Amino acid sequence: MTKIADHMQERFDRTWSHPSWWNLLVVLPWTLGVILAIHGCTIDRMVAQREKTTGGKITAHEPANHNRYGYSFSVNGKSYSGWESPRKEEPRIGQSVTIFYDPVDPTRNALTDFADLETESLGPVPILLLGIGTVALFIRYRRRRSRAAIEGTSVKQQLPEA
Repeated sequence: MTKIADHMQERFDRTWSHPSWWNLLVVLPWTLGVILAIHGCTIDRMVAQREKTTGGKITAHEPANHNRYGYSFSVNGKSYSGWESPRKEEPRIGQSVTIFYDPVDPTRNALTDFADLETESLGPVPILLLGIGTVALFIRYRRRRSRAAIEGTSVKQQLPEA
């Protein structure tokens, strides 16, 4: 059993003895997540500055689909609808609710204030940045350790034996 563990450790050390910076591609999805979260936050901030509210009604409930609720409302005589999972209390079908919407584009609407949505969209960013930084530091550490081992070997080869 130790032979297998030793072989696996040897293979790991050989693979990661001098990792390429291309290994940062592993964190590409996290980087895209950060970019999309910041973009979403920016959009929600712009909408929050001009948002309006109106009354609406809960029209549907889909517990199997993230426990989301459907709602409908009208602005300037035109009907709109949307879906959202409750963040605080669960509404019931037929209940009157406050709808937050973008007056420029009422199809952008929510049961939650856009200022709250702005804050929520940044939620995963610190964890994603921590993961990206950890992978980058790991690669840097392994590269330095490998470089030090190579330099140590070359210094030992140059030293005359006593």
